[in-house]
Amino acid sequence: MKNIISLFIGLSLTTAVNLHAQAEEYEPEDLIEYRQEVMGAIKGHNKAVKAILEGKVPYDGHLDMHMASLEALLGRAGELFPEGSDFGETNAKDAVWDNPDKFKQSVEKAQNAFASFQSVLAKGDNSASLDAYKKFGKASCGDCHKSFKKKDD
Repeated sequence: MKNIISLFIGLSLTTAVNLHAQAEEYEPEDLIEYRQEVMGAIKGHNKAVKAILEGKVPYDGHLDMHMASLEALLGRAGELFPEGSDFGETNAKDAVWDNPDKFKQSVEKAQNAFASFQSVLAKGDNSASLDAYKKFGKASCGDCHKSFKKKDD
């Protein structure tokens, strides 16, 4: 699993370099809007996973779809903050661009926390999965938002 994550991170970094060059060709406002839509998708899949694990909805068969979507979206999250997209109607703090190494570490921490959650979920213990989900949320979304997202008004 670690080899897969390492490979995925390496490919993501290569893609990020290419996307940075491409990002300069686009309107920053469009990049920001796209980023917000992707982050909204992450939030939606997270809430759906939580509802399933808490037994609030009868869609256990959808869990794999949400997990696959989260894995793909979280794997690309770091690419969504290219230079030049640090102004306008954004909820991202300047720290994303002022401290890119710390931001990169936070994104990697989120991806690793998700992988840990996936491992627990694969064992089929719903109680342990719900606990792992909460740890994932705190160690990933919560940690990154604390340092890199402006508080909602």
